[in-house]
Amino acid sequence: MRESDTFKKLTRLILEEERQAREQLENRVEVIDQNLNEREKLEPRIAPILNDQVIFLQKKFPELFGPAITASIKNQIKDSKDEVVEALYPIMGKMIKKYILKEIELLSERIDKKIDAAFSLDNWIMFLKAKFLGIKQGDMMLKGAMDPVIQEVFIVEQFSGMLIGSYSRITSVDQDMVAGMLTAIKSFAKETFSVGDQELETIEYENYKIVIKNFPKFYIAVIISGIISKAFLDKLDDIILDFVNKIINQRSEKADGDFIEEEFSENLNNYFIKLKKYD
Repeated sequence: MRESDTFKKLTRLILEEERQAREQLENRVEVIDQNLNEREKLEPRIAPILNDQVIFLQKKFPELFGPAITASIKNQIKDSKDEVVEALYPIMGKMIKKYILKEIELLSERIDKKIDAAFSLDNWIMFLKAKFLGIKQGDMMLKGAMDPVIQEVFIVEQFSGMLIGSYSRITSVDQDMVAGMLTAIKSFAKETFSVGDQELETIEYENYKIVIKNFPKFYIAVIISGIISKAFLDKLDDIILDFVNKIINQRSEKADGDFIEEEFSENLNNYFIKLKKYD
């Protein structure tokens, strides 16, 4: 009897421990279920994780998704060339028309200023120069009014098409949209004309020229109005290369390749003031 009682007592103890363990497990499962199904309890737990993931994706988006997006855009352009041209033409036309109208106003203002200064020393020098060269003074005044003017500068990542810096002489259309369109046009030209490793360098539209300077990770597009001389382009090349060497390369090395749009845009404003004498 004693052995039987002892066995029963031991059995009750074991079963009681199992029952308590089972109850604890059920309680924990119930708490976890509540935390997962009740938004108020779930949000505080996962919010930090989601925020960290969003920050990670923002920093790594070009690296993670850039090649896939570029490949998708190239395929769309290759398969739908006519549709791409039809879609881009009105947008580019409106953008450039806006620039042209503004430039006509600026041209008128410049000519008015030159007429107002008709009796200045500079005007008499121009008069004598025109007589000596056999050129009409009005033509010389018009040429002076049509000196090249930098309207916009964009720094754009090669593969993602993301804007990483910009300079604007006047308020313009959505700069991110323009950067995307320029990237699409570059890809379109490369695919359409099958130029291999060659890159599009200029786009011309009436009195505007977009000069594109390509680099391994990015390209710089400069929108210029007026009559562009070889001397102006040489000066522009020098300033762009100086900007890339002293600002972009130095900054990207310190930041492990990450681009900071605000910093580049601020430096662009300072750099392109150097070409102010051409305005």
